[in-house]
Amino acid sequence: SSVQLEEFQAFVRIYVERIFQEAFPDETGAARMQQVGLFVTIFALQNTAEPVTAMRIARLSGQSHSQVHRNLQKLLKLDLVERTKIRNRIGKGQAWHLSIKDTPEAKRLLKAVMGGKKGRGG
Repeated sequence: SSVQLEEFQAFVRIYVERIFQEAFPDETGAARMQQVGLFVTIFALQNTAEPVTAMRIARLSGQSHSQVHRNLQKLLKLDLVERTKIRNRIGKGQAWHLSIKDTPEAKRLLKAVMGGKKGRGG
């Protein structure tokens, strides 16, 4: 119904506004969109059967592996995401399982993503 659509739109609007106000304050708007999108994608996929890898995200998003990797490097530098080697991997190169890191920075961003209010001290 129209009321449900309006409620959903209001929820999404609040969610988006909080992310842009509270997450990645020193980045451009475009960079924040890419990094928040990557962060949310890792968060959404991290407890699934298939490991979360840059290649999997590239396949899902239609971006090149290098584009995903470039944004991933920013999340790693911000200490929001961690990489764990995938053992017994078949194929070229080393694959890394990505997950949200248990840090105050990651918790703050998750809180923003989940619609919580920004608290003091993380």
